[in-house]
Parts: sequence; C-alpha cells; structure tokens
Amino acid sequence: MRTRYAIYCGILYRGLINIRLAGYAGDSERCHVEADHLHNMPELLAHLDNEDLHDFYWDTMRPSYLSQCKPGWADKFKVLWDELEKVSKSEKLT
Repeated sequence: MRTRYAIYCGILYRGLINIRLAGYAGDSERCHVEADHLHNMPELLAHLDNEDLHDFYWDTMRPSYLSQCKPGWADKFKVLWDELEKVSKSEKLT
C-alpha cells in the first residue's frame, strides 16, 4: 500500500497533466475546475498529519470537483481516491 504522500503526489501529477492538456485544447473551463481541485494540495503535502486538512480535501474539495467536472474527467482520480480512502482508514485505526 502506498503512503498518503505518494497518493497526493499522484493526484497532483494527474491534475497538472489535465490542466496542461486542457490548456493545449483551449478548454479554460476545465483548466479552472482542475486548478480549483488542486490548489490546496501543497498544504496537504506539507502537513500530512493534519487530519482536518485531509478531511477538508476529502469532504469538500473532492466533492466540489466531482460536482463541476464533466463525464470522464474524474476517471483517473477514482483509482487514487480509492487508494487514499483505504490508507486513511488504516491510519485512523492505528
């Protein structure tokens, strides 16, 4: 199982790729939605032990992204989110 840090890095990487591809395609709406999803990621990476930040990402930022994205946009994140959920549950149990 990967660490929370590695998973957040994967989310950040995927989101930046999405922004780059959307920029090349002239899709400013997607650039906005993707950037809004990622803008708290550096704070999460800097404070991995802050459960309030993690909960904010999980309970607020992730659903906000899902409510704004079009079909297919979240597909590559779903695997990462499933992994993040498993890691987070195991960390809360220990």
